[in-house]
Amino acid sequence: MAALQKIRSKSGLLIGIIAAGLLAFVLPWSEITAFVNKSKDKAFTVDGEVVTTKQYADRIAQWEHFQKVMSGQNSLDENTSAQIREMVYQQMVNEIILDKQTDKLGLTVTTEELNDMVTGQNISPVLYQIPLFANPQTGQFDRIYLNQFIQSITQDDSGLSDNQRAEIQARREIWAFIQNMIKYQRLEEKYSSLAAGSMIPSVTEAKTMFDDSKAQANISYVVQRYSTIPDSVAAKNVTDKDIKALYDLRKHNYKLDSELRKISYFVKDVVPSDEDYATVEKEINDVHEKFVTTDNPGLLVNEYSNNQYVDAFISVNSLPVDIKTFAQSATIGQVNGPERSEQSYIMYKLVDRTTAADSVKLQIIPLPQGLDQATTAHISDSLLNVIKGGKDFATLANEIVPGSNGGSIGWVTEMALAGAGADIVKKCFNAAKGEVLNITVNGQSQLIRVEDKTNPVAKVKIALIQMPVIISDKTQNAIDNELNQFVAENGNAENFDNTALTKGYNIVSNVTINPSDMLLAQVSGSRQVISWAFNNKVGSVKKFDNLTNKRIVAIIKNEIKGDYMPVSEVSSMLKAELINNKKAEIIIADLKAKNLSSLDAYAQAISGRVDTVNFVTFQTNNISGVGYEPLLNVYAKHGQVNKLEQPMKGKTGVYAINVTSKTENTNTFDQTQTKQMIRQSNLYQLTSQAMHVLKEKMNVKDNRVAFW
Repeated sequence: MAALQKIRSKSGLLIGIIAAGLLAFVLPWSEITAFVNKSKDKAFTVDGEVVTTKQYADRIAQWEHFQKVMSGQNSLDENTSAQIREMVYQQMVNEIILDKQTDKLGLTVTTEELNDMVTGQNISPVLYQIPLFANPQTGQFDRIYLNQFIQSITQDDSGLSDNQRAEIQARREIWAFIQNMIKYQRLEEKYSSLAAGSMIPSVTEAKTMFDDSKAQANISYVVQRYSTIPDSVAAKNVTDKDIKALYDLRKHNYKLDSELRKISYFVKDVVPSDEDYATVEKEINDVHEKFVTTDNPGLLVNEYSNNQYVDAFISVNSLPVDIKTFAQSATIGQVNGPERSEQSYIMYKLVDRTTAADSVKLQIIPLPQGLDQATTAHISDSLLNVIKGGKDFATLANEIVPGSNGGSIGWVTEMALAGAGADIVKKCFNAAKGEVLNITVNGQSQLIRVEDKTNPVAKVKIALIQMPVIISDKTQNAIDNELNQFVAENGNAENFDNTALTKGYNIVSNVTINPSDMLLAQVSGSRQVISWAFNNKVGSVKKFDNLTNKRIVAIIKNEIKGDYMPVSEVSSMLKAELINNKKAEIIIADLKAKNLSSLDAYAQAISGRVDTVNFVTFQTNNISGVGYEPLLNVYAKHGQVNKLEQPMKGKTGVYAINVTSKTENTNTFDQTQTKQMIRQSNLYQLTSQAMHVLKEKMNVKDNRVAFW
């Protein structure tokens, strides 16, 4: 019976095991794990709608591609990628919210509207921000370039090459991306306008706003700052009960949108050791004798330096100060250095000097590619004859390559042109102003015209060998061993901060981080620390070493969960405010006891001065020399002229006030105009706040920190 009773007591567990076994029999294990993983794959949720990591990653890829096209870059730095990830998150959340809300309200953006925002009179603001549609000369939006883009993606591509069709398809994808931005920008505008329109200002509200702005006052005042009294004098009268009461009063200000973590950490720079410097110093000294005696310093530069030799003259005035001083006084063949320069050793040699134009302004007409030499020469000669016959080069360039801006390349130096080859540099800089050259650059024949040249300046050729001091494995291992030992000995909350300080590390203690924070201390790659902090337990310690020449050691001190920031996290701020309140009581009581009858007397009593502010109204948010001080706003409207007011508590100190003069606006109350001003103010505020409120209502949950 005892055995039977034991089986009965465990029946729930047995049933669960049997059910799991049957499920495993019916469904392959791979499908079960796939189901479990899918249930966890939530980058974020909006009102219960799940956005998977793949959906999120796909949109990020679209944005990154768009950014590369707009910037002309092949890759993006970490900071740009992080900004894109956050922007994509905000955009996707907004799209889901807008779809749900506008569907209920019947708000849409029709195809006709989209077309009108592209081809009509009211072009979408989105299009004004896209470089693809900007005039290269003005940098401003130009409808011509927009139309050219649209024509290129709507053409029949059936007869084009695979590469051309791929290019058009890529442009079509970009256009679909842009249209999506236009659509949701317009949809948000409609929703915000509707929300703002629901707030109808009353006559009383309009009249109050008008009255608040009528009176302008000039005010003299004396202020005793709270900082003149030590905190210790007032702090003894502030209790934990007082702090909790103020917290309860302000609790709505401390609502949390997400969990938070508190961590302590320090950053250790990984820099070369003295031994590393000595190794490179010996190496460059060994090269020095060769550098002095060689007739071809470029070969040594290319062999030993991390920079390549450029066989071109450079203006002396454009050189760094030290090299400029050397170039002005050195003889040809003279060497300076080696010497230490930041994390490198350098030496440089004066190869040659001359006096010539610093820059030339060039125009270009590229000739057709893929032709035989005779045909290319014939075309080139024909064009040269046309130019010699009086045809303007820029006009001819625009005819051959429409939109080429007259073939203008702009101003170039020898260094900028060096990639085309030393022979081409020589020809362009030796040519006379207005001369047209027939030149082959990287296998393509071109007509190049020297449109203009600068006046001759002193120029030199410099051969520079720069050897960076590389951080050796030995140095890195020593630093890692040092930090590993620190973690092993101080991997707890009690020792971490104090020991780090003792050892000379720049400890950052008890900093609060948010799961959406991009970086820690602006250290590249430090997002991993934030992700780690939200996916590990309080008390965890870790050294992060996959950073560029830095290490971070961090400890998780606390996790902050719930709907509101706990009172312990804001108590210091609340206590400071309560201490100021107590200081105000002390200052007011002291000044009143002196029975002072003028501002000069108040100024003398506190060893201060009488200050003035002019043209203050009830609605002046930022008062010159004072900042935000509602007390002065109140007396600008309600204070009596030339009446000395008793000391009163302000934001940063206790004020004694005298309104020296007051004027009133003689304009008559315009109900319609004032209501319109209130509507505009409401529209601005609601446009910025509506989406934030909706996010709270729709229970947006950001889980990205679990994946990234």
